[in-house]
Amino acid sequence: MIITISAQTSIKQIQHAFTIRFPFLKLEFFIDSNSDQIFTANEMIKDYDKTIGELSKTGLSSAVEIHGSYTINELEQSFKTNFGLIVQVFHNRNHTWIMSTTSNQLTLEILNTRAEEVSKPLNKEAMVDPSDRMELE
Repeated sequence: MIITISAQTSIKQIQHAFTIRFPFLKLEFFIDSNSDQIFTANEMIKDYDKTIGELSKTGLSSAVEIHGSYTINELEQSFKTNFGLIVQVFHNRNHTWIMSTTSNQLTLEILNTRAEEVSKPLNKEAMVDPSDRMELE
């Protein structure tokens, strides 16, 4: 997957392209206003119509290749290096978006698959009956 990003590309367009490829992951953009490398909801860019040209601190036109084999860390570094933008990958866990902080060495494909697995409803037939457990003890 290649996302070509120019000065006119909006955050919404990048997020949409990313979500099509990785439906259980999402990208969020941040401004580290106090330079502490801790990203809070207050620092999240909520105006998804903002363009890269409005936000970028470096170049304004580049192509970013995103492969399932990239780690979360590699993707986040790519946006920082190419555009001076802080991007964080979130994964879906039971309908809740969680910032991927402890899984930065996982690939996008693996994290997407894991997020998909934990988002599936439980199969009642596969659930263990508590009385069965007592027999084992």
